[in-house]
Amino acid sequence: MYLNAHPLQRGAALAVALFVLLIVALLGLTLVRALNDSANAVASDVLGTRAQLAAQSGVQLLMTELYPLDAELNTTICPARSGNEPPVVRNYSFATQGLTQCETAVRCNQLQLSHPYSGTHVRIIAEGSCAGGDFNFSKRILVEIGDGVQ
Repeated sequence: MYLNAHPLQRGAALAVALFVLLIVALLGLTLVRALNDSANAVASDVLGTRAQLAAQSGVQLLMTELYPLDAELNTTICPARSGNEPPVVRNYSFATQGLTQCETAVRCNQLQLSHPYSGTHVRIIAEGSCAGGDFNFSKRILVEIGDGVQ
């Protein structure tokens, strides 16, 4: 009978139950942490991709201003190249679905090509950034355009 258990065996079931409970709690905590890390990784991927798309959109928007349809290069937008980083010439904020809470700062400069080439070389640097919760991601794109010929 249980009442006549050996004195050394009293409370053993309680110790085993506490041990099992501790193991289950540790497994649950590990699982919750793994799920949280996975959710953060997905958020990082999504915001990084959105920042990349915001930067690409900024480049495309500036290029439509630089190279209007059926017209020559608009040389008034980008200043002449110097030794410094190009200045910011346009800031874009997006309200489009997929790019909300994203913005882009676009820099550019230009260089008139010299002999044996002719034409204009334009450098565009767009930095797209997107915010979401505690995260803020940015991506930078460099595009160089040359209409010069040899």
